[in-house]
Amino acid sequence: MDAERILASLGVGTEARWEMGGFWVERLPGDLRGIARTLAEHELRLITITARHAAGGYRIIYHWNAADGVVNFATSVPVGGSVPSITDLVPGADWAEREIHDYYGLTFTGRTDTRPLVLREGDPAGLFAHTTELARDADPAVTARRAAQAPKDATVGATEQASTNTTSSQEGAK
Repeated sequence: MDAERILASLGVGTEARWEMGGFWVERLPGDLRGIARTLAEHELRLITITARHAAGGYRIIYHWNAADGVVNFATSVPVGGSVPSITDLVPGADWAEREIHDYYGLTFTGRTDTRPLVLREGDPAGLFAHTTELARDADPAVTARRAAQAPKDATVGATEQASTNTTSSQEGAK
């Protein structure tokens, strides 16, 4: 089935716009899990899920591959909000959901596997959330490294100072 007929069956045929090689729907026409189920039943393949900061929260986009183009469904999630997981319907969503959780701290309800994908076990989720405090275009990797180095640098500096003081007192005692 082609993308236009699938979109019409979901009730969004007139709202979808064709842009950059794909159809874009800016709001979910019902529940996310129902949409995912319908798209999977029509043998559309989930390409990925993307997220980015938006006014008051986040914009989540589900990208699906259809025979005649890409179908993109966007939704907004407020800060502290959650999104229903679709991994039980579309197993390929697993890594994307885990990555979005690690980067933005968004919770995908109904997940059985909540291990981090990008972060280490025990690291707080929301790596990108910290960059907005510095600047919208800040590099999250650099920000994370600086944050991780700050306590280490202070410890190294104190250790070096203690080492210097010990060496000076030993030399003075000779």
